[in-house]
Parts: sequence; C-alpha cells; structure tokens
Amino acid sequence: MTKRTPIPCPECAREKYFEGLCYACNSRKLRLHYELMTQEQVAATIANIIDQIETIEDWDKVYKDFIGLLAYQDINTKEIAKAAFRKNIFHPPTLYRNASDEIQDQLIALIKQPNCSSASAILNCLSIIGSKKVQDVFFELEKNPLPWRKNLYVDPSFYAGLGGWTFNNDGERVALQYKECYALLEDERTDNAVKVSTVTGAHCTVCNCAVVNILTLDGTDERLRFLELSGTIQLPICPNCASMCEKTIIQYQVNGTSTFEMIDPFVTENYLSEEAIQKLTNNHLRLSLTPKPIYYACGNDDVSTIGGSPEWVQDWQYENCPNCQKKMKLLAAISWDQLMEYTEGTLYIENCNSCSIAVAFHQQT
Repeated sequence: MTKRTPIPCPECAREKYFEGLCYACNSRKLRLHYELMTQEQVAATIANIIDQIETIEDWDKVYKDFIGLLAYQDINTKEIAKAAFRKNIFHPPTLYRNASDEIQDQLIALIKQPNCSSASAILNCLSIIGSKKVQDVFFELEKNPLPWRKNLYVDPSFYAGLGGWTFNNDGERVALQYKECYALLEDERTDNAVKVSTVTGAHCTVCNCAVVNILTLDGTDERLRFLELSGTIQLPICPNCASMCEKTIIQYQVNGTSTFEMIDPFVTENYLSEEAIQKLTNNHLRLSLTPKPIYYACGNDDVSTIGGSPEWVQDWQYENCPNCQKKMKLLAAISWDQLMEYTEGTLYIENCNSCSIAVAFHQQT
C-alpha cells in the first residue's frame, strides 16, 4: 500500500491530505468574509435569503449565508421569519429568532392544534423566540398535553432548552444561558482574563494523564462581569478522561483552588502523549476584546466561547447541579480542535454559581 504524503496548509503549515487550505484556515476565512461585509452587502444577502428561502433546507449557499450572518453579523430575522412561515419552513429554528408577534401567534395556533403534524419543529422555533407568552404556552402544554405529545420523546420544557431557557414546576422561567458571549481566538497578545489549559502538576488518579485547568477565569475582568464570579476560578479536568467519561464534576473556590471527580470513566488507559499535552497547554487562545453575537459559535467555525448559545454537537444538554439539583447554566464551550490537532468534539462546561460547582461533559458526532 502506498503511503500518503501529508500536504502542509499554505497558511498555517498544518499537515493534511488534500489540496488547499486546512479546515481551520478555511473556516477562519469564511468567518472573516461575513464579519467584513458592509451593511449594503448584508442587506443584499438577507434579500437573497428571503427570495430563495425554499432552498435553505438544502444546506447549501442560502443556509450558509443565513448562519454566517446570524453568527457574525447578529442580523434581525423578522423578515426572514415571515418568508419562512409563508413556505412552512421551520428549519433551522433560528430563522424565527426575531419573529413578529403575528408570526409567533400563528406558530402558537399551530402547536395548539390537537394533531399538529410538525409539533417538534414548531416547539423548536417557539423556543428560539422564547417570549413570556411562549413560556406560558409551553407550561400549559406540559401540564395539559395534547394528542401530538405521544409522538414526542420529551416534554416542552426540554424543547425550551434549545432557546436557552426552561421553567420549573411552578412555571417560573429558568435561564440556561448567559446573554453575553465572548470568543476564545488565536492571538499573541497578553491577556489574563481567561487562560486555557494550564498545567497543574497533578496527575489523573484513573489514567495518570497530566491534569490541566481547562479554564482559569478572572471574574473581576470587566468582560466577564456577566458571569457574576467574585474572583478567579480554576476548572481542572483530566484531558484524557474528559472525553471518555460521563461527566466531570468540579468544586471550585474564588481563590482559585478546586477539586474534581469523574463520573463513570470508560477507560483507564492514557491516550495523550507528552507531545499532545505540550500542544494542549501551549495554546494562544485569548478572550476577545469585545462581545460577540450570541450565536457566534454556530457559524460553522471551530471556535470556543464563554457564554452565549453553543453549537450543540448532539442534543442540547443541561445538567442538574449535583448539590442543589437546579438546572445549571452554560458557562463555556471548548472546541478540542483548537487545542489539539486531529481531535473532534466539544467540551461543554456548565456551572451553578450558588453552589460553586461546574460540570464538564463531552459531545462528539
């Protein structure tokens, strides 16, 4: 068998086995393409999305343009939602982010039909709208389910999670996401607000891999005030076991000391070499200087984020705090590919500020 020769990326020299830019560089260029659009170009692209809305479910240009503008230009989707509703298009549900009250009410009318044939898709769209009226409808549907409920696997409260919220047994709203978002991007500047994958000197008791603080967050930095941390916290994990256990539970203190335990590790072998750990801890990820759009992570770009709405690899997942049992809030989403070459998946980190507990779990296709 002929051994294939790797081809270096012409921009970053990352080895790959195909011509042209590597995935990371290609994604970065795509992101810059949308970020650098003029308002005239944005308006023209939105007009084209509306005109070609019937092709959005082909996952081709119109879909990519919509996701790019949503993630990097934070566009208002009111007119797009109107066009999508006229054509009975309910995917992606973020089409309805800024839907008018009229469109919202028409979606509610559909979901209230006893035998609604598109209940799952419409619940997703309504969850993205996430108004108080939607919340009340979801609560009523959960307490008094209609016949279409038997065709679904989960209750409306689960669907609400796609929009970053849910409700408790009394119908009171529970926020599952922070309303601000910052990105972790490659940058050579010095910035100590967030440190990613720093060495601790400890080793995992399960596999003996080096333990790292996957995140060190300075809650006193102005950009991170929205996290409501009163000091600096460190979130240690085993980078080998984190992707091969059910979850990692971290008890943290604002003075920086933390402990962690892994729930149901699947293996005991360490698959990360010293070279891999070195690459992991020698990253140049820095917190963005300015806020990013809430859907920044959803732009088909391997980026890590603090706050905001993540791009879920699988279904959205919100853990209950191991201490108080309340739903936890999404703190960060870390793309492994930014830290180690040829790795896949995302590490999601959620926290309960009241109990100073974080939970980290891995999702991969």
